[in-house]
Amino acid sequence: MGVKVEKTRLATASLQPVKDVAAEVHRPDRPREPYLFLAHGAGNDLHVPGLLALANAIAERGHLVVRFNLPYRELGNRRPPQAAKSVDPYWASFKDAVRRFGPKARWVAGGKSYGGRVASLAAAQGMLASGLLFYGYPLHAPGKTDDPRVEHWPKIKVPCLFLQGTKDPLCDREMLRANLKKLGTPPTLEVVEGGDHSLAVSARDARDGVRRTEPEVLESLAPVVVEWLAKIK
Repeated sequence: MGVKVEKTRLATASLQPVKDVAAEVHRPDRPREPYLFLAHGAGNDLHVPGLLALANAIAERGHLVVRFNLPYRELGNRRPPQAAKSVDPYWASFKDAVRRFGPKARWVAGGKSYGGRVASLAAAQGMLASGLLFYGYPLHAPGKTDDPRVEHWPKIKVPCLFLQGTKDPLCDREMLRANLKKLGTPPTLEVVEGGDHSLAVSARDARDGVRRTEPEVLESLAPVVVEWLAKIK
């Protein structure tokens, strides 16, 4: 399937120091729903290899995908604000993307780590996404497994897909499983054995001893994501 990647700008919240943010749209010849809207992790931007690989693989299977920057990255900052402070700009850019690229389509929002967490906060506050896709969800700060970031989860009423590595220092697997029941809709969890926070697998942690990069793992997960997307109503 042919896919065009177009650079664009998306509006952000009015109180942000920048008026718009960089984005790229992966547009298949005949896009099918739902469309995806994905943000980057805390220290990255829309060009992070794993996010790009996932977007390419999903678009090649027929779904329109939008990757975008949060405002702090437009300013050159690598350290993000508290996740709650990124909710308004995420939501504003999501609404702009929906308006321009698929006002009548169903949309799934999410992203890598910090970007996914921000999407979950926005959905809990009423952002109209049909589902949420997370990879490397930052369930807790490193070493602080007694303080999971799930206060808002009961307010999330849409299907969620978690792509999580077993070696992720920001997501204890047992704590995650214990808290998934707090979501308003039963979620789907896809575990990457040996995967770190970006889902990359080192040779030491791979069962077959073969190293797998973040893009390679994300590409391999595309069929799982597409199968999940097909269930979004």
